[in-house]
Amino acid sequence: MTNEIEIQRLVNFETATDGTAVKLILCDVANRKIGIILRIETLTALLMTLPAMASSAVKRAHNDPNMRLTYPLREFEIELGPDNLRILTIGTPDGFTVSFSLTEELSQELGRAHLDGEGQRAKTH
Repeated sequence: MTNEIEIQRLVNFETATDGTAVKLILCDVANRKIGIILRIETLTALLMTLPAMASSAVKRAHNDPNMRLTYPLREFEIELGPDNLRILTIGTPDGFTVSFSLTEELSQELGRAHLDGEGQRAKTH
């Protein structure tokens, strides 16, 4: 059996002094503050899962399998990283940023797709 807590809002977060964990500070629907501690491995797994969770919820809420969550892009940066990788960092107006590493080949494919106005790379999972 699972204990369920309905969260009303995210209040803040704290990072462990050694960087190995974070604490999410949340308020539940009864307005009680709750702290949830996530080790960095768990936080990373959650970050990788959140987009799929949000996408699934939006598609169900709108009963439309083609519905997408999109975010306005405000800034980007491309850096040359180790082993000839490109590091693409993109950011939204509200301060969310994420970085991706791309091979030179993938970077060129992405550039061509952007100039063409469409394109995709076959999924390999």
